[in-house]
Amino acid sequence: MNIKQRINARKIVLSYLYQHCFFVNLLLQDKVLTESLFIDYIFKTDEWMYDEEKNKLKEQIEQHIKVYTLEDFKEFIDWFFDERLTEDIDFDYISVVGIQFTKYIEEVLQKVNSYAQTFEYRQMDPLDQAIFLLWYTEWKEMDTPKEVLLNEMIELAKRYSDDWAPKLINGIMHKIMHETT
Repeated sequence: MNIKQRINARKIVLSYLYQHCFFVNLLLQDKVLTESLFIDYIFKTDEWMYDEEKNKLKEQIEQHIKVYTLEDFKEFIDWFFDERLTEDIDFDYISVVGIQFTKYIEEVLQKVNSYAQTFEYRQMDPLDQAIFLLWYTEWKEMDTPKEVLLNEMIELAKRYSDDWAPKLINGIMHKIMHETT
């Protein structure tokens, strides 16, 4: 395993999962959907158009968050990570973690909710949700040592998330890992 390739792949999958979590949260927040339509000058008072456009937007989002393939990731890389050479990306990691995460979504939600004290998984920032999904999927699907994986997720949280996120993520991940050992 090439560490540089793995780190690049992990960042790509994290970005993709962030996008997934963002869209899931968008579907759960009617007000945000309405604001999104407003950007296209479709107002709630335009009843003849509003409901139809809102349903189209929901369908587009739902379609986008259901299927994940290696081809989706390659397109994502072309769009957002074009400065990275393909030789510098661990595509085996992407094909496992990036595609398998959907089977762990409900499990992650339940486990995080069982240890979160002030708010639930769905109330967390989409980036923190993505970090939990990335961590849990890699933990279940790859042979990455627990300590290394936990450290990597905390570093991602320190770099990309809010100031309080590393402590929250560290605490909840430790509890979940210890419940199974």
